[in-house]
Amino acid sequence: MVGISVVIPVYNAGAFINKCLDAIIAQEGGTSYEIILVDDGSTDNSVEVIRQYQESKELKESGGRILLMQQMNAGPSKARNRAIMAAEGRYLAFIDADDYWKPAFFRRTVDFMECHEDCIGVSVQQKVDTVSGVYVSPEIPENGFRDNRITTVAGGYMINDFYSFWGERMHICPGGAMMRTSVVKSMGGMREDLRITEDLEFWGFSALYGRWGLIPEVLFVGCGAQTVTNREDWIKRMKCRWDNAPTVEDWERRLIMRNPSLGENDSYRIAQGSVSRNLTYCQLLSGRYSLSRNEAKKYGIYFKLDAIGKMMKIARHSVVLWWMLGKFLQYREGHRFR
Repeated sequence: MVGISVVIPVYNAGAFINKCLDAIIAQEGGTSYEIILVDDGSTDNSVEVIRQYQESKELKESGGRILLMQQMNAGPSKARNRAIMAAEGRYLAFIDADDYWKPAFFRRTVDFMECHEDCIGVSVQQKVDTVSGVYVSPEIPENGFRDNRITTVAGGYMINDFYSFWGERMHICPGGAMMRTSVVKSMGGMREDLRITEDLEFWGFSALYGRWGLIPEVLFVGCGAQTVTNREDWIKRMKCRWDNAPTVEDWERRLIMRNPSLGENDSYRIAQGSVSRNLTYCQLLSGRYSLSRNEAKKYGIYFKLDAIGKMMKIARHSVVLWWMLGKFLQYREGHRFR
């Protein structure tokens, strides 16, 4: 049986996918693996680059294999779900084509999963490069966590109260986690109707299937901002996200169907507040003032109190203030990338 299945959606990644694939081939630990790449209608040389790797000496010597699938452009969730169905590994990890893993990612995550059979997945610390700067997530206290929501175990931590811990930190992302393939398949993969925050929905849904662990070591590097070349490119990408932001009720539909009482859970409301703050922000930037204000009025009490969250909590009480906030945030986003 294959040890690890790596799932990579690919769209016009020919200029930067080499770093991602090289990092996978160079992983420590000797675990057998397969890389399942789903080309989502690329118009560049992505497919040619991938085919070169399929025949590479380094891939064969590492004990890995590459499976390439192609489809018409349908979005990352559709691509990931195709790969999930084809996955043969005991464990499964997602990563985007512009990101990469540190050499110990396979070894450390597999060791953790083998040591903790009751764990459905484990995430690692991430170093992420964004247009707003570089940050590490989640932040780990110098002396470790002193919190009953998380327990120190062999190899890292076990999260006892997932929704409140995750809601405060949003610490899992594609590329930052390893999961049991059987669990991912039983979940039905990612929702293909969501074109934004589909990954957040997936992590939140997964917590209804079992416990998550955390390895306090930066083993994943996100490089998405490095692929943004100019302001027009940035706005084009983000406008697609803003325009497709769903309502909170739609976003959480699958979670509530599986656990109808979830919405009454205080820990879940912390996670719901973080997600709703993000979705409301996107709705506001897309010019959906009435919808976004109604969402802020309904869920604002749970918003994460960063600077934007505080402004939205105040502005939601006035139509004029809400409109003014929207215009300010639209200007801010339009001038973020220089």
